[in-house]
Amino acid sequence: MKANAVEDLLTSFQSAKGPSAIWDSAASFFGSYGFDRIIYLDVGPVHERVMTTMPDSWTTHYTQCNHARIDPFMRYCAETLEPVGTGIDFLDDHTYLNSRERGFILEAAETGFRAGMTCMIRVKGPLGAAGWNLGSTMPRDQLEVVFAEHGHLLRLAAHFSHEKLSRSATGVEPATRALSVRETECLQWLAGGLRTKEIADRMGIKPITVELHLRNARGKLGARTREHALARALADGVLNL
Repeated sequence: MKANAVEDLLTSFQSAKGPSAIWDSAASFFGSYGFDRIIYLDVGPVHERVMTTMPDSWTTHYTQCNHARIDPFMRYCAETLEPVGTGIDFLDDHTYLNSRERGFILEAAETGFRAGMTCMIRVKGPLGAAGWNLGSTMPRDQLEVVFAEHGHLLRLAAHFSHEKLSRSATGVEPATRALSVRETECLQWLAGGLRTKEIADRMGIKPITVELHLRNARGKLGARTREHALARALADGVLNL
């Protein structure tokens, strides 16, 4: 991934003010990579936000039929930070699904939702859950090619969009501690799509030291993953790309 791809992401959100404008920017960005059936949720003890580019007819049907009861996303996908394939093209991978859950996926396929990939921000727990189902009308093989090439950027976009939406909704900026020069440099290389060993080679340090810097950055930023830390650093203006 090139640094200018991250700059394009930031530029797409630059003038977005308020949840609706931020959502439009996110939907446009994901749509440019072929993800035209995206679903975002952020639910907690005292709030619930669900946004989607699924057709209105589907969201109405989903609500009227109370499909939240059988939607496999919250039951399975929301329990792990690892990406999970979704949609009818991945259906045979999930043999644990019962007949009603499989039927739900078949119904969603009637809207054109063929394949997707999850990106959880906060796994299901006492504080609820937050994450994305990046769905599309693309077939599975095409989606896997897109993720192989742009997965890091797409996950970063999911985390960054979540940060922007959360901050816009609450009006509260999370408190963070200042990053060290080395921690910031590691995040800057990470923004360019480099892996741990590649970052270590560029910085002339050991891979384990890179891991330590990134772990410290995650702690200071209150982030759960590398992408989450990077998204928060970008939202805070810590990184100069």
